[in-house]
Amino acid sequence: MFGNSGSTTYIVIGIVVLILLVFVVVSSITSKKAQKKEQAKRKKVVRDEIKLFLAKTQNQKNITIDYEKVYARKGAEYKYRDVFDVVVQIIEPKTAQVKEVKAYEVEGITTRVDKKNYTTAWQVNKELDLEETKKRIAVAEKKIKLSKEERRLMKVEESSREKELKIQQKEEIKEIKAKKVEAKKDKSNRIDEAVKMTAVKFVPRRNK
Repeated sequence: MFGNSGSTTYIVIGIVVLILLVFVVVSSITSKKAQKKEQAKRKKVVRDEIKLFLAKTQNQKNITIDYEKVYARKGAEYKYRDVFDVVVQIIEPKTAQVKEVKAYEVEGITTRVDKKNYTTAWQVNKELDLEETKKRIAVAEKKIKLSKEERRLMKVEESSREKELKIQQKEEIKEIKAKKVEAKKDKSNRIDEAVKMTAVKFVPRRNK
């Protein structure tokens, strides 16, 4: 009697564990599919932005863009920014030949839609020097070893950029605070004017 009860308990536990495993696997697959879909969508948007940039700046139209390398920049100045070095091949559609290879700085600007949702707009900031970009990516990925002097200079440059960024952030905060104070003063002045305009002057009357 007790033996059958024990085996039934194990069977129930086994079924529960199996259901949980299936749920985890399905959730993982669904999540990966969603990530791939989002990544493909992002790549298409950025590709279209690069095409638009080329059409505006170099009057290049009817071209195909293929990604060669995409690298997310790191460091203090990119802590709150999504900035990428994007190396692309510009291909002639008719011949399928690579016309040229170019590098661009691409940034994603994220804004809040509501409490739970955000949207990201992608833009091409500028064209980059191709060789410098490739070298910077290779150094970041540790494919190229720098000398002690080169590493020292890189640290000095990073430190300088961090200081400039802090100064810039402080100036922006000051500017925002100043605007808020000015807005409060302006609002207070408008209220005072409105009160003056709507106030009824008291005129004493004499009793006849």
